Amino acid sequence: MLDFHRSNRADFLAGGGEMGELTRAFDWSATPVGPPDGWPQSLRTALRILLNTNHPMFIWWGPELIQFYNDAYRQTMGPERHPGALGQRGRECWEEIWPIIGPQIEQVMSGGGPTWHEDQLVPVTRHGRLEQVWWTYGYSPIDKDDGVGGVLVVCRDVTKEHLAAAALREREAELARVQQVGRIGGLEVDLRTGFRNRRSPEYLQIHGLPPEAVNESHEDWVRRIHPDDREATERKFRDAVAGNVRDYTVRYRIIRPSDGELRWISVKSTIERDENGNPIRLVGAHTDITEQVEAERALRQSEEEYRKLADQLARLNATLAERVEEKTRERDRIWNVSQDLLVVADLAGIWQTVNPAWTRTLGWGEAELLNRTSQWLEHPDDGGITRAHVEKLGSGETTVRFESRFRHKDGSYRWLSWTGVSDRDRIYAVARDVTADKAAAERLKATEEALRQSQKMEAVGQLTGGIAHDFNNLLTGIVGSLDLLQTRLDQGRTENVARYINAAMTSANRAAALTHRLLAFARRQPLIPKAVDANALIVSLEDLLRRTIGETIDLEIVASGALWSTLCDPNQLESALLNLAINARDAMPDGGKLTIRTGNVQIDGIDADTPALVPGDYIRIDVIDTGTGMSPEVAARAFDPFFTTKPIGQGTGLGLSMIYGFARQSNGHVLIDSREGAGTSVRLYLPRHHGDADVERIALAAADGIAATGETVLVVEDEPVVRGVIVEMLQDQGYRTLQAVDGPSGLRILRLEGRIDLLVTDVGLPGMNGRQLADQARETRPDLKILFITGYAENVAIANGFLQPGMEMITKPFDLDNLSQRIRQMISG
Repeated sequence: MLDFHRSNRADFLAGGGEMGELTRAFDWSATPVGPPDGWPQSLRTALRILLNTNHPMFIWWGPELIQFYNDAYRQTMGPERHPGALGQRGRECWEEIWPIIGPQIEQVMSGGGPTWHEDQLVPVTRHGRLEQVWWTYGYSPIDKDDGVGGVLVVCRDVTKEHLAAAALREREAELARVQQVGRIGGLEVDLRTGFRNRRSPEYLQIHGLPPEAVNESHEDWVRRIHPDDREATERKFRDAVAGNVRDYTVRYRIIRPSDGELRWISVKSTIERDENGNPIRLVGAHTDITEQVEAERALRQSEEEYRKLADQLARLNATLAERVEEKTRERDRIWNVSQDLLVVADLAGIWQTVNPAWTRTLGWGEAELLNRTSQWLEHPDDGGITRAHVEKLGSGETTVRFESRFRHKDGSYRWLSWTGVSDRDRIYAVARDVTADKAAAERLKATEEALRQSQKMEAVGQLTGGIAHDFNNLLTGIVGSLDLLQTRLDQGRTENVARYINAAMTSANRAAALTHRLLAFARRQPLIPKAVDANALIVSLEDLLRRTIGETIDLEIVASGALWSTLCDPNQLESALLNLAINARDAMPDGGKLTIRTGNVQIDGIDADTPALVPGDYIRIDVIDTGTGMSPEVAARAFDPFFTTKPIGQGTGLGLSMIYGFARQSNGHVLIDSREGAGTSVRLYLPRHHGDADVERIALAAADGIAATGETVLVVEDEPVVRGVIVEMLQDQGYRTLQAVDGPSGLRILRLEGRIDLLVTDVGLPGMNGRQLADQARETRPDLKILFITGYAENVAIANGFLQPGMEMITKPFDLDNLSQRIRQMISG
């Protein structure tokens, strides 16, 4: 409620332009409000503010709701009402909209407090017709004695902004519909001749060309481009054709020959090239986006006007704050109903007053916030930015704008966007919760990443489709040779067997060469989700984890007593935890402590700490070490594929990126909190699963058991056919064999007592890769000989010192004789 300081000034009606003159000349003694000399101080102060502000304002006073308004409001009225509305009873003046505004006014007059309405349709009769007008306005009570004497209205006509936004939404929807059904102007350009020899009717219509137009030269197209856009547009086109790009997009203006109208065109094209990279053809889609561009321009102009208005309102609020009393007069309409967080502090930054939005947004009560600075709420990683800006305001700087994080009562943090001003002995600040905006940006980033992956997969499809014909020819050679071999053997004829075998092997080797062309694209393993008890899974890994991190590091597992089940791939979760333990061990070369903690988490809304998680129930697994930590620059890139700070040959840079991919594929998230010299905490979020957990342990298959004597070979290969062929060959040659399906399984066998003469492992294992398995194996078996198998090109795999002494590599595909010889040489050597 507005309760203004008393003033002895008799010129409270001074100034105000045209409405000031009309108000002073009006015979108020003939109205229920009586002559101005008898008006209460609260009405006088409100009128002084109304007449001397550039913002549209309006006052209804007394039971009859007698009207006052200023020059800015007059401009929103038609000639039918002005100047007759001055001194008129409110219900008589606004009879056609009284069903809308009447109950709102009654609420304020009856002591129900202020109201606020945004973008509300309130039709108004002006200029001789009923206009559909959208308003943003608020009603605040003006006190009189112990009750409410009148209503102060602050309003703005937002019809332009509303219509611009609606037009933009409609245009975007129209574009989406057009793109969905494919009705966009299309064309085909022969880049060898420069002629546009195929153009759809939509293209002709967009460019203002007659239907009978057949061929069009490059120069014809250039002449249609607006002179100001012509040089840059043509240069971009020529650069795209001359370069090695496939996709070409551009926006420019044209002048249509048919009517001379200026139109905006958006172009998306694909450049097709021959095997030598020479451009052959351009296939494109042209879209007329003129309305969209104009709507965007109008919206930007509207937003700028709105920002200017917001600044005016801030100055108005500061003026009102000087005239209100310590408590009840600070709680005016804006103070109570604003969704923004408002605070008044002294020049030392000690909070004096806060509005209710603080409690709604951060959970802290008024008594908890007052008579202290904001330092206890600030995020420790923000570097005291809020305090620094408070000091600037205290030293006389008039306005500052910045962003910082404040702690919610539940322990989470919210992003706030601040605007602050200083005025004599007070600081006035406004904060807006932008956590949701930042979360939306994070989700947009994730969406863009998914789009890039989708485009990558599309490229894989295009590549495989392009070589399908060659691959089928090679398969025909293999199958045909084997069929002839089978026929000749059935006939008892062996004279051409070698020729058929050589033909099949030649085709097979050529097929293997083709597969190498696809290896530039990353493989994404499908997950096999199951209901998992994370506590049980972690406890089952405890022995393996202790052996992995060594005796100088203390391991503590803090398991929640009532942990929810989660739905994920248990093998991938095991690999993720083992990778995190290895990273933690490497960060604590002189020893330390590794803590694995589990717990339940409820995400009720968008949070600054977990912006990529949708609200819901999650389990959280924290892996915390007391190691060297990471700088902010390193932590920001920790999840990037192939990024590593380890020495060459000691890390692939894929561990954390695979953990991130596993978490996101499982509808969860992973976060890193690290400081140099203070350790690292990795938080893994996985969604809650409503059902019984059934954690399946990875089965280890041993062909002949662990040999007590003789030569024993451990084969670790995730492909069953490849693993089976290798094991059978080894058994035929008298070796004792052990086999495992992935890295963690192989590591368990290696931890057991027993003789193992050679480890044969695939490099590209899911989760823990072959090189990581080898590193772990060498910790307990430093002399173990290791033969790597890889489907990648050998020169790539052994780059950067991949192989160490006692390690060798063989690439797929290989013949078994060669593999047998390599194994025999390594064991006997």
